[in-house]
This record gives sequence, structure tokens and C-alpha cells, in this order.
Amino acid sequence: MTRYKAVIPGATGMVGRRLAEHLAATDDWEVIGLARRPPAAAPDGIRHIAVDLTDAGACSERLSALRGVTHILYCARYDHDTRQPEPIDTNTAMLRNVVEAVEAGDRALRHIHIVEGTKYYGSNLGPFKTPAREDDPRSLKGNFYYDQEDYLIGRQPSAPWTWSATRPHGILDHGLGIARNMTMVIGVYAAISKEMGLPLCFPGTPENYRAIYQCTGATQLAKAIAWMSTEPACANQAFNITNGDFIRWCNLWPKFATYFGMDLGPVRTVRLADVMADKAPVWQRIAERHDLRPTPYEQLALWPYGDFLFTPPWDVMSSTTKARRFGFAEVVDTEDYFIELLDHYRKERVLP
Repeated sequence: MTRYKAVIPGATGMVGRRLAEHLAATDDWEVIGLARRPPAAAPDGIRHIAVDLTDAGACSERLSALRGVTHILYCARYDHDTRQPEPIDTNTAMLRNVVEAVEAGDRALRHIHIVEGTKYYGSNLGPFKTPAREDDPRSLKGNFYYDQEDYLIGRQPSAPWTWSATRPHGILDHGLGIARNMTMVIGVYAAISKEMGLPLCFPGTPENYRAIYQCTGATQLAKAIAWMSTEPACANQAFNITNGDFIRWCNLWPKFATYFGMDLGPVRTVRLADVMADKAPVWQRIAERHDLRPTPYEQLALWPYGDFLFTPPWDVMSSTTKARRFGFAEVVDTEDYFIELLDHYRKERVLP
């Protein structure tokens, strides 16, 4: 018999999908995923509801009738043009629409979790204090993480539920069909460079090549969310969640070159969104020769995301001491995990 019943908004995204699968694989959880476009065939143990989270009426109609929901594990974010700031009001309204619709049911709700990130510390704005700690001050620039968190903090004292938040960075996952995927950006860039007879050059800035960086596996994040959402000591707390180690691209890039059988080139700073825009014919040759899955080129890798990753000249470091002190001790070797992911994409005939 299940102990918990979770509603997971954003259940088809990189984090939400992995969280839903992780929970459904246990005996403790009943899982309901929310998405505008649910998958045609959901994994075993996951029920999906189609709903637009920006539509308060639709949320009320489809969620207020649910019974026994103990957890909202919120993994959604508004689908926006990545070249523009993420809309604060819309993202906050989406969370509010879900929370208040579920609350209108049978009041079984006991915990709400939100996924944030190191943008909480201004990691996207410029150099920030590292390693970042959960009690560090917010940046001056607005951020929907702040508004979502403040919404929960404001409602919690009079509510029967508690809240928690995770702050990951650099999400890694083996899922297919998500263009905003660090491993696919690297893999497709390497394959095209090799096809064109080029060495594997780092496309970002020299400073970024040497800076400290961190990643969080989506499965690692799912385990952390499940833990803190059921651990009373984590109530009304935020936690940095990463793989538990740090990387530098200057250490990984030679390993990528070896993996793809390429010479290691120098740092050659380019804007991937520009130089990769016309490479669909090159990819088509690669796909045909290696009998890869037919995937539209524009859906393979999000090149502006690559520019976002490989440009900043500052370190990105979060302290995970608080999570370990509260009881979450899982770690992942990020360098090894990149190779595991590349192997997976080869096996799935996504990369050559």
C-alpha cells in the first residue's frame, strides 16, 4: 500500500520525468504527472493529466477533484524563448494555480517541493560568492525562484503542509528528445567537427575552459527530492544538490577528444548559435552513414544553451555540506557520468 501520492507538474521535462520514474519504481508512491502534452505511452505506475498550468480555470477543473494528494513536487517552468529572461509573474502563477487547485480538494496535502537552481545566487549575472551556501543573500535582479519561494513561505504558516527547495546546477540526464541537454550539445558538436576534419576545439572562452563548474545528474536530483520531501528535518528548508564534485572543462575536453577518436584542438571561441546554424547537411551525412535515429537537426541540440554554458569566465560552485549534514550523502563522479551518457546515446543510435 502506498504511503504518499504525488502530483508532479512538469513530468515530461528532464527533471520531472526522472523524478516520476524514480518514485513510481518504489512501493511508497502513487504518481500523477501534469503536462500540456502528456506522452502517448506513460511509464508503468505513472498516470498523466493534460493541463495548461498557466490556465487557473483548467487547473481548478482537473486538479481540485483529486483525492489523497500528499505531495506537490513542482518541476515545471514556463516554456519561453531562451534568449529572453524567464517571466517571473507567469512562473509564479503556474505554481499558485497548482497549489490552490490541489488545496481545494480534500486537504491531504502535506508537502510542496520546488526546483530552483544556482541562479538563486546570481550565477547567471556575474561572479558570485563561492562556494554558494543556502543562506547567502539573493541578488538584486528579480528571479522567479524568489517569487515562488516567497509565495510558499507566505502561505505555509497557516497551511497543513511544509515546503522545501532544491538548487541544482548543470542538469545531466540520459533522456532522449530534449534539446536543452549538455551532453547532446557536446556530442553533436564533436561529431560534426570530426565529420568536417577538425580537431575537437573548445568553443567557449579561455576563462570558462579553466573555471570550476558543477553538474547534477537528474537521477541524483530525483533521489534528493524524494528524501527531503519525506524527511521532517528538511521542512521549510532549501538545499544545494549537485553530484558532489567539481569539474573543469580543460580536464574533460581531452577525454571527449579521446572518446570520439579526435585530436584535441585549442580553445577557439565561437558563437555556437551562429556557426552550427547551417550544419544540418553535415549532420544528415553523419546520420545516414551511422544509421542514426531520424531526428530533425533543430531538435538535437540547443546551441544558445551551449553558448550560455561555455561563455562565463567565473567559477560555479555550491556547497553541499548542508544536505550531507541533514542526511543526504549520495555522490556521482561527473567525469565518469559524462562518458556513461555518451555511451548511452551511442547505444540508442542518437550519436555516432
